[in-house]
Amino acid sequence: MAASHMRPTGPDEKPYEPRHSRAEEARGYAERRVKQESRRRRHIAAFIIAAVAVALCVVAAGHGLMKNEGKQPEEQNTTAAEEQMTDETEDTSEDSTGLPNDGRIVMTLAGSADTYVKRGESYIEGGCYAHDAADGQITDKVTASGTVDAQKAGDYTITYTVSDSAGYVATATRTVHVMDEVDGGWDADGIAVFMYHDVYDPANPPEGATTNQNMISTTSLDEQLQWLNDHSYYYPSWAELAAYIEGKHSLPDRSCALTFDDGTQGFLNLAIPELEKHKIPATSFLICSDADVQDKLSQHASPYVVFQSHSYDMHRAGYTQKGHGGRIFDMSEEDIVADLDRSAQILKTKDAFAYPFGDVSDIAPEAVRDAGFQLAFTTQYGLVQPGDDPMQLKRMRIFGTYGLDSFTGVI
Repeated sequence: MAASHMRPTGPDEKPYEPRHSRAEEARGYAERRVKQESRRRRHIAAFIIAAVAVALCVVAAGHGLMKNEGKQPEEQNTTAAEEQMTDETEDTSEDSTGLPNDGRIVMTLAGSADTYVKRGESYIEGGCYAHDAADGQITDKVTASGTVDAQKAGDYTITYTVSDSAGYVATATRTVHVMDEVDGGWDADGIAVFMYHDVYDPANPPEGATTNQNMISTTSLDEQLQWLNDHSYYYPSWAELAAYIEGKHSLPDRSCALTFDDGTQGFLNLAIPELEKHKIPATSFLICSDADVQDKLSQHASPYVVFQSHSYDMHRAGYTQKGHGGRIFDMSEEDIVADLDRSAQILKTKDAFAYPFGDVSDIAPEAVRDAGFQLAFTTQYGLVQPGDDPMQLKRMRIFGTYGLDSFTGVI
């Protein structure tokens, strides 16, 4: 007996019936073949596109090598922004997909946003600082992208990007002008680094403020900042000034830097708004052992103020009565290094340091160098010159009683 294609059924089961007719199965088979063929063609097309892309990259790389052929090494190394960035800092594609900054991140360019480079010299990357309302100082997370050909006159853009732990992303840009000449020429006689301390409101002056040489009124400060802007002054980053001291970098003749010691409430509440009004960058040297140092960093973060070290806990009297009586004379080299490292952990920077009270012991300059700081400032009066010891730089103190004529006379 021939075998039946129908399986046996129980008393409650319906007889088995095929789900599709043979014609329907044939159509299904044909449709599956069409889909398989379509997938195969897409895979082949993707492979061809990838192969062409690789080939184009090889050709482009070869063309680039041909363009550099015969050039001297210094001519090929003209993208100084890339040279001074690690591979890690060049790729900001992931950061760009984060949440747009809602004001919680404040980015502060080092030096002037419009940076000037003498054609034929190297572009000096000044960097960018960043503070987040929740994370605090995140300068060490800032990345930079962009290239500068310092052998070719023109304008270039450097973009800085940073993201915080919540995924918010902020950016800032610097325009780099490579030029043969600048207004006023390139400097030949030194750069002024101004030293201020406290600031007061003349409408409500603290007792003794008008005769205190360490205190300047907002009226006088406003006049001085306006004068600097009227005369188109340039504000180099600390990295630029370091290269200038080494004799490796030119600065415009109308260049200066503004510093404010101690991070006083007068500076924070009154001077910062003036700096923001005139869009002039400045540095505040903070005493990092102050109980409210984190509040100062958080509540007074500004696009125009960089906070640098005035030591962690050296801004107090010592036992050895030398200089102005600071405790730096009582400290070993190891003690000084440890103190400065502690301040750097808070500020996330070692670009500049100001000696407390201006006191410099015999071992202090080497200790500051060992701690990894780029520049260190005293209270000795004078201009910063090429060839100076970067660990013992002079500043020009601006007295609170100076009128505008006295200020311009200093410059």
